[in-house]
Amino acid sequence: MKTNLLVLEHYETELAEYIGTRVLSDDHPGDNFLPQQRVHATKPRGHLRRTVKLDPVAEYFLYDTVYRNRAIFRPQVGPTRQSFGYRFKDGAHIPVHAAYTAYKASLAEHAAAFGHRLQFDIASYFNTLYHHDIAHWFAASPGVSESDANAVGKFFREINAGRSVDFLPHGIYPAKMIGNEFLKLIDLSGTLKSAVITRFMDDFNLFDNDQSVLRQDFFRIQHLLGQYGLNVNPSKTHFDKSVGNVEEALSKIHESLIEIVEGVEQVEGASGVDFVETEEEIVSGLSAEQVTSLLGLLRDDALEEADADLILGFLRSHSDDILDHLPTLLQRFPNLIKHMYALCSTVTDKPALSAVLLEYLKTESYFVEYQLFWVACLVEDHLMGAGCYGDVLLRLYELTQDFRIARAKVLEIPEQGFGLKEIRGEYLKTGQSDWLSWASASGTRTLKKAERNYALDYFSKGSPLNLIIAESVKRA
Repeated sequence: MKTNLLVLEHYETELAEYIGTRVLSDDHPGDNFLPQQRVHATKPRGHLRRTVKLDPVAEYFLYDTVYRNRAIFRPQVGPTRQSFGYRFKDGAHIPVHAAYTAYKASLAEHAAAFGHRLQFDIASYFNTLYHHDIAHWFAASPGVSESDANAVGKFFREINAGRSVDFLPHGIYPAKMIGNEFLKLIDLSGTLKSAVITRFMDDFNLFDNDQSVLRQDFFRIQHLLGQYGLNVNPSKTHFDKSVGNVEEALSKIHESLIEIVEGVEQVEGASGVDFVETEEEIVSGLSAEQVTSLLGLLRDDALEEADADLILGFLRSHSDDILDHLPTLLQRFPNLIKHMYALCSTVTDKPALSAVLLEYLKTESYFVEYQLFWVACLVEDHLMGAGCYGDVLLRLYELTQDFRIARAKVLEIPEQGFGLKEIRGEYLKTGQSDWLSWASASGTRTLKKAERNYALDYFSKGSPLNLIIAESVKRA
C-alpha cells in the first residue's frame, strides 16, 4: 500500500510525536495501536498464508523501533553455525538477494565437503510464535531500554486484539529481522554436534559425514523448538535430497547464460515464498530454441508452481513471448501473481496486456484477495492510460467487495476518471476510519488543491489517524 509510504515521506516527525506522546502514554487511554486488518497471501497448491496489513502508525513504529535497536541483531555465530541476512551491516540493511546468494553458495560448499545433509523448516513459523516469547526476548536483549521493551509488548498485544499467537506480520524486513534473530537460540546451543549448521530464517541445513550425528541433532533441535511451541514441517524434511528434473533442465540452459541482467529469484522462508530482485547470469537474448524449450515446460500439466516461477525468471527478458501464455499462467498459478507483476513491467504491448487482464477478470469464477491486490498494483505501475485499463480498474473494484485491502488498493490509485473520484467521495463523507477511507484519501492526491483539501478537511475529523493521513496527502 502506497498510503503508508506517503505518510512516512510527508509526516514522519508528527507521526513519531503522536506515537510517543499519545499512543504510548498512560495519560491518553483512548489512543492505542489499532487491531490490524487480516489478509491472506497465496502459497503453492492452493494454500494460504495468513498475516496482517499494518496501518501507517503500526508500520512506522515497527520499522523505527527495530532500526533504533539494530545492534541486537547480531552476525552469524561462526563459520560452523551460519545464519544469513535480515540484519544491518555497515550502516545499511543486508539486501535479501545478497543474503540468499551467500546462503546458496554456502550450501553448495558444504554439500561438496560433507557426505550427508539434513534439511528441514519450521511449520508455519511466524503464525505459531507466541507474543510473550518475542516480547521477553526483546526486553532481555542487551541495550534495549525499558520504555522500548514496554512499547513492543503493547504493540504486539494490541495489533492482534489481544490474541497471543499469529501476531507477527509477514513479508516486511523488521519482522523478518525479529524472526531470524529469535532462532539464534538454535545456533548458540552447545548440545548440537553437526559439523556445520546453515540457516536462512527457519530453513535449516545440517551437514556431517556421520548421518547418525545429523539425526541426533534433528531430535535435539525439535526439543529446543518445542519449548516455544514450534514444530518441524514433515513435508519439507529431506535427507540427502537430489535435484528435480525441471531444475536440471533449467540448469543446462543456464550453463550458456553469460550476461548479467536483473532477474527475479524465489526465496522460501518463514513468510512463505518471496520474490526478490537479484542478479543472475542470463544470456543476452535467449535463443529461439531456448525460449521454445522453456515455453514447452510451461505447458506441462504436471508442472509445479515453484518450477513455473523458475522458468518465468529465465523468460523475463522475453515478456512479449509470455503474453500469449499469460491467461493460462494466471489461471493455473495464482501463487505467482506477484512474480507476474514484475514480469509484466517489461511487456511492451500495454493495450494487449490490459485486454488479457480484463478478459481474465471477467471469465475467472473465483479470486483470492492476493490475486486482485497484485493485479491492481500491476495496473497502477505498468498500465495507467493504456488500452482498457479503466475497465480493468472498475472490474477490480466490483470483484473486491469482500476484500478490504484489495479494494483499498484500487481506491488509492490516483485515477480521477471512470467514476472513481465519486466512489472515493462516498467513503470520505461517512466519517469512518479504516483502510477504505484512508486509501480513498490517498487517492485524492492528484486532484486540484482546493477540491482535495475540501474533501480531506471533513475526513480528517473522523479520528487521529484520519488527520495524519489527510495532512500527509495535503503535503504530497
